[in-house]
Amino acid sequence: MVRTFRSPRDIIWGRGSLGHLEKIPGKKAMVITDPVMTALGTAARAEAHLQKGGLAVRVFDQIEPEASIQTVMKILAENEDFQPDVLVGLGGGSVIDASKAFRVFYEHPHLRFEDVHALYGPPKAALPPFGKTLHVAISSTSGTGSDASHVCIVTDPAIPAKCPIVSLELKPDMAIVDPDVADSMPRAVLADTGLDALTHAIESYVSGLANDFSRGLSLESIRLLMAHLPPAYRENDRAAKEHIHYAATMAGLAFSNSANGICHTIATKVGGVFKLTHGRGNAIALPYAIKYNSPVAGGLFTAVSRAIGYNGDDPGEALDYLIDRIVQVQKQCDMPVSYQAAGIDKGAYAAKTGELVQSS
Repeated sequence: MVRTFRSPRDIIWGRGSLGHLEKIPGKKAMVITDPVMTALGTAARAEAHLQKGGLAVRVFDQIEPEASIQTVMKILAENEDFQPDVLVGLGGGSVIDASKAFRVFYEHPHLRFEDVHALYGPPKAALPPFGKTLHVAISSTSGTGSDASHVCIVTDPAIPAKCPIVSLELKPDMAIVDPDVADSMPRAVLADTGLDALTHAIESYVSGLANDFSRGLSLESIRLLMAHLPPAYRENDRAAKEHIHYAATMAGLAFSNSANGICHTIATKVGGVFKLTHGRGNAIALPYAIKYNSPVAGGLFTAVSRAIGYNGDDPGEALDYLIDRIVQVQKQCDMPVSYQAAGIDKGAYAAKTGELVQSS
């Protein structure tokens, strides 16, 4: 079978790589970001680099956590006169996803949101190719993989739900992976996004669509995250934070060339209904998803266990080792181990079970 490995055309990485914005070709750049990047001065640094490269720049910095389609449409309405040919998404996964959604409706204004999202099944309309903008994704968190993926998720409070748009066209043209941009991440965000990346890596490794190229990235990402997430979280270890920032993009490349699994389905639906962050929803569900998938993916989970230190040959022991290690890392990162511990009322969850299943 002939397959294609897809990634951003360019991945620029290393401390200080934000400065590569000075080399971006174009005339007008639209920077989509959030108030945190403005408060930290990161948005201003990005703007200065773009201006040094000769581009006129406009900044929208009001992307909210779990970005909504209403905010995306607001950016479009407020910047109709600007007509950028460079689009920069600077922030966490929600910001980069918002920049992807902006690109969809900026370049293809005839499309409607309800025609392109895949909340209830395959979308009614396929995304045409882009040709008007160069899209640059710069992640300020270490986990979503949105800088390397072909997926964007935006919320629609009117439903309410998280609505995925999935298309190979959505993959950014360029990813700038600069650990300096992520160094100021709050510890809770680091834990949420780091465990999100671990979920990407593990689910993509055992996916039925996995391949030799994706599995190499998955396995190395797992190894890096399991080793470096606890010291990054507990000790603010700068070198460890650099490792997990790279691992997050590697995991994004891996799942974009294979697939995520049931853990992501659960986290997306539960998070949309109960306002739980995507990374936290994944982290809580991950050990249970591994156990559920073990009858058909036990050998693959054994390989994952060996990559993080298991030395035996017993599949059952290997599975227990893997789950125990993941729970250990969760606890080291002060992560709740159940949705109830994360603040979701058991009765409210039970009342929404039918809705969660129906929309999955």
